[in-house]
Amino acid sequence: MKFDFDPSQSPGVIKMLAVMKAFSESKRDPSIAAICTIVREALTPEELAGLPRAPEVPGEGKVSDNPVIAWSAFLLWASLRGEL
Repeated sequence: MKFDFDPSQSPGVIKMLAVMKAFSESKRDPSIAAICTIVREALTPEELAGLPRAPEVPGEGKVSDNPVIAWSAFLLWASLRGEL
C-alpha cells in the first residue's frame, strides 16, 4: 500500500494498520463500526489528533470528516481488495 506521506511519522496510522492485521489474522470480517471501536480504544488522544487526512475511497470519494471513520473506511476498502 502506497501513501502520500510517510506512515512511520504517524503512530496512529501504524496502530490502525495493526488493527486491520489483527482482523485479518483472526479470520473475522471487520466492519467500519468494529474497526472504529477498536481504534478509539487503541489510539491515544494525541495519536487521534495527529491522524493525517485519510485517502479517499476510490469510487466513493471522501467518506467522512471524522478521521477515524475515514481511515477505517479506507483501510476496510484496501483490505477487501487485498492491498494491505
